Amino acid sequence: MSTLLFCTCYARDQAAWQSRYQRWLDYYEQGPIDWDRMFAIDDGSPYVPDAQVIGSFPATAGAALPAEAKLLARFPDNLGRQAAAVYPGWWRSFFHSLQLARLTGASKIVHIESDAFILSQRLADFINEVSSGWHVLWSLRYRMPETAIQVICADQFAAFERFQQDPGNRMNEEFAENILPFTAIHKEFAGDRYSELKRNRWIFRSKKFDRFPLFQRDFFRVPIPDDADFATQVVPRQQVRFRAP
Repeated sequence: MSTLLFCTCYARDQAAWQSRYQRWLDYYEQGPIDWDRMFAIDDGSPYVPDAQVIGSFPATAGAALPAEAKLLARFPDNLGRQAAAVYPGWWRSFFHSLQLARLTGASKIVHIESDAFILSQRLADFINEVSSGWHVLWSLRYRMPETAIQVICADQFAAFERFQQDPGNRMNEEFAENILPFTAIHKEFAGDRYSELKRNRWIFRSKKFDRFPLFQRDFFRVPIPDDADFATQVVPRQQVRFRAP
């Protein structure tokens, strides 16, 4: 089974690239996910890393696909995000993964966002071994599917394409987790958007207090648990470590 691993991408400058996308590349380049081709699919970023870091090519129809295993697929313009549920840049990059999968002959697409990390062997094994279906994880805090980590197997490529082409798919009207046609939600794996979780805030739980430096201290933040299978919405201050058996 040939696997395409990708994240979506937008880097304003070198610092943004280093803190987020280079971190993702470094983490996944040597594991824990078995991949054959790795792509960062870019929404017209103003910053492009040097070719020695990662090769790039146009994410446009008819563009030749370079032979390198690790590549940056770049759209020429930035569609970005206009509102909370309106993010055409992400949708375009997400949909482009199917075209890349077909160009490379992949039989599985693994989508792991650039701020998402697989932390346990048991989740890595599941992702590496599953061969059918469209799978997402679960956010216990928000009680919703976590679509920052998805596995789309070849038997779901047609459903992926139908969803993309469906004029009634409500894209840019609803959040992706509410409309994507995944076939399974896996609540057995523990993980969450820990950077958004708070502790020890008492009467100061409101977001209006977040701007005060006092509440930026670790005492008020929920750490990534040692037994977490994954973490999403990871920020630079958070350390991530894969637990090998």
